[in-house]
Amino acid sequence: MTRLSDLLAGLPLIAIVALGLLLLIQLVLQIYSLVDLARRPAVPGGQKWIWAVVIVLGNLLGAVIYLAVGRSASPPTGGVTGSASSGARDRALDRLYGGRDRR
Repeated sequence: MTRLSDLLAGLPLIAIVALGLLLLIQLVLQIYSLVDLARRPAVPGGQKWIWAVVIVLGNLLGAVIYLAVGRSASPPTGGVTGSASSGARDRALDRLYGGRDRR
């Protein structure tokens, strides 16, 4: 630990701030990628655990690879999508605005 503090003491403040921002960006991207992976019903290759390993062990690059390639299979679950949602959407709009014939 003293070696780390000695190393950081020799760096300019802007370098320490840049390293901190890079670490924060990495953590945010990894957490976002893992949450997105958990919410998706399918991923390319069909093996979610492989993508989880890529995200966790690949650090920043693994999260970026997942976001670029691994999200192409299907949208995450949790939202209403598809043609079945149009009827529900229309009914909700009719309740809010009083039907299609009124403006």
